[in-house]
Amino acid sequence: MSRVAIVTGATGGIGKKFVERICLMEDIDVIWAVGRNKEKLDELCEVSPKVVSVEADLAADGVDVIADLIDSHKPDIRMLVNNAGTGSMGPYYDMGRDKVAACCTVNCTAPSELISVVLPYMREGAKILNISSASSFQPNPYLAVYSASKVYLKNLSRALSVELKPRGITVTCVCPGWVDTGMLPKTKDGKEIRYSGLISPDLVADKALCDSSRGKDMSVPGSFAKYFRFYSKITPASLVMKQWMKAIRRYI
Repeated sequence: MSRVAIVTGATGGIGKKFVERICLMEDIDVIWAVGRNKEKLDELCEVSPKVVSVEADLAADGVDVIADLIDSHKPDIRMLVNNAGTGSMGPYYDMGRDKVAACCTVNCTAPSELISVVLPYMREGAKILNISSASSFQPNPYLAVYSASKVYLKNLSRALSVELKPRGITVTCVCPGWVDTGMLPKTKDGKEIRYSGLISPDLVADKALCDSSRGKDMSVPGSFAKYFRFYSKITPASLVMKQWMKAIRRYI
């Protein structure tokens, strides 16, 4: 029986780094790299013979595609990395129903369903890593749906960490701040966007896998995100939001 790791949002940024790191693990035989872009998936397969591409759109029928694959192979799933996510900065009013639905589906519904799908195929020592965000530490006007969806994923992760502990399954919620990936725009109306505490996707993947191996339920990579987690606990949300608005006003 193949020992499988599943990584969603695998073709770039944090997801790609997870794939590269997991390729080096001796206790993983196959990595199912999940993404929408076939060309990028094909390129990712060149990283290692362990990598198998799974073309699936989690905003549509992607979970069914993965579920069918699991049902046909019945693998020993050692790791699930729920990395796929979507979001954009701007007024909620301008998002429209379709964008709101897609954000909730990809960031909340899909990872929840995937966990449900993989659990029957996980045994003691298996690991689930859910990529949330430091945005889950506060409400974020003009990033409202993304921020709220990451709160959902954080709370789901921490609750499941307790539920699944008796089975020996580790659930780790990963909450980075700004990460230097293609998801972040570099300019807005000709103005360079400055991101406080910007970190590399390498750091996120390395720390997340380390924290997961140590059985931690939270992984907060980068000194800025760690500071912000503490700061948001002791500071009224109204003040944190006011400071957030001051920091982003030039970009909205």
